[in-house]
Amino acid sequence: MSHRTYGDHMRRSATLISISAIAVLASGCSSGSEGRAAGGTEETTSATSSPAPAVDPGREVRSAVDTTKRSAARIDDRIRVTGMGEDFTTTVKGAFDMRADRGRLKVSLAQTGTSSDAAVPLDEIFHGSTVYFRMPEEMNGDTGWRSTSRDEAEVHAMLRAPLNDPEFVLRQVGMAHSFTAAGEEKVNGVPARRYTGKLNHKPLLLRMVKERREKVEAPMVKIGDGLPAYADVWVTKDGLITRILLICDLGSVKVSSTMNLTDLGKPVTVASPPKGAQAVPAASVGGALLG
Repeated sequence: MSHRTYGDHMRRSATLISISAIAVLASGCSSGSEGRAAGGTEETTSATSSPAPAVDPGREVRSAVDTTKRSAARIDDRIRVTGMGEDFTTTVKGAFDMRADRGRLKVSLAQTGTSSDAAVPLDEIFHGSTVYFRMPEEMNGDTGWRSTSRDEAEVHAMLRAPLNDPEFVLRQVGMAHSFTAAGEEKVNGVPARRYTGKLNHKPLLLRMVKERREKVEAPMVKIGDGLPAYADVWVTKDGLITRILLICDLGSVKVSSTMNLTDLGKPVTVASPPKGAQAVPAASVGGALLG
């Protein structure tokens, strides 16, 4: 099977939702506060009413990003796309040692609210600068492993990480701005300080394929701080990020990503890379399952 054929087949198998509606950015954007309130997939418990003290919230968040990148965690990320008659959720679960750049993830794509039996699955193993992936239920019976460059993989849709890389999400958060402290809450069973900030075009278009970036970059830059895109971050007392909520609400299309990081700092055991994986160029890898 050719490289391009494999990429095209993955697109069909995953019912590709490329979020081409990003082109509506220049018109009809909804309010940010309403979008953020509706974006979370899990409610927090016991919030305090007074904001937590912080000399520089942005610096606190960036410091937490750096600390988390040197740690390990269990990952549970849910990316939901709604609008234009569609409602899909991509789920990314697994364990990741970010210091060692090793992890294993299970990805699934399904219409929101349907059973797991209806989801299209994908397996991934991260090993340094290489990512191995396979679709265990390919319709043509080809369930072999492929491998590609982690650093060369590109983004094909908003708030999707290339190859579902959780460290990429941390990088986007580190590029957010105008953070404010929003109080302390109990999240994932631990006390955490919440920060809320804004996303501009730079993190939203980070590593996006050229043809899509060129279509939307100019209107996004023109909108500037009026862009309805937000980042909420929860940081533990140990300075580790335990939840990230990213939202971009374009009015006709809304994308939200809620990534929970649990078992922070605990050792992660990751399977060795599969032998005999077919190497494919990063440019041939795409589709809703792979970002």
